[in-house]
Formats: sequence, C-alpha cells, structure tokens
Amino acid sequence: MNPRMFEIGRAMTHGEYLAALQLGENCRAQLPLIFQDIDVLLTPTANGEAPRGLDETGDPGFQAIWTILHVPALTLPTHRGPNGLPVGIQLVGPKYDDRGLFACARWVWQQLGVPELIGYQG
Repeated sequence: MNPRMFEIGRAMTHGEYLAALQLGENCRAQLPLIFQDIDVLLTPTANGEAPRGLDETGDPGFQAIWTILHVPALTLPTHRGPNGLPVGIQLVGPKYDDRGLFACARWVWQQLGVPELIGYQG
C-alpha cells in the first residue's frame, strides 16, 4: 500500500470520515438505477500499462471506488503497452451479480480476440 494513503487517513477528521462513509452509502443507493438497463460498466483499470517488477502494483484509484460501492469488478488484459507490459480494461457489474459479470467478461474477451492478441495459453 502507498504510504501516502496512511498520511491522508491520519489527516482526515472524524467528520470528514463520516461524510465519506455517507457519500458511499448515497452512491450505493443510486446504483440500481445505473444498472437498470445495462449489464456492466466498462472503465479504465489504470493510468497505463502495469508497473515493471513486483515492488509496486500501481495506483488502486480505479478499483477503490468499486470496493467502496460494494460491487464486483474485474480486469481483462487487452493489449500490451510500450514497454511490453499488460494494459487492460475493467468491467463492473451490479451488486451480487458476480456470475453475470463473469459471463459478460467472457463475451468481451471472445469478441476482442484477446487470447490470441496477448498470447494467452489457457
């Protein structure tokens, strides 16, 4: 985890913390309307390709929102960046619909021809 995240957390007042929790609750209450006519959301996974090595996993900002909203999300590697490292897309599904998310992800994976594109051996 990024040490800066701890600094931000320590600097947050109790009131700010409670307001952030309330904002999360308000957003979760609106999600059924968002998913009413769609199966999944397509979002970025990261700011670019994966970082080199195992020392860092990258910025979790594109995943953190979905964790706060309690919805399933997954990343599909779709191509390689300039350094030959994976770049992907993120699919987000409605709360409790992990199976639907996986089904959509399989469809997207097949439509994009990703297994052949990235040399997937599975």
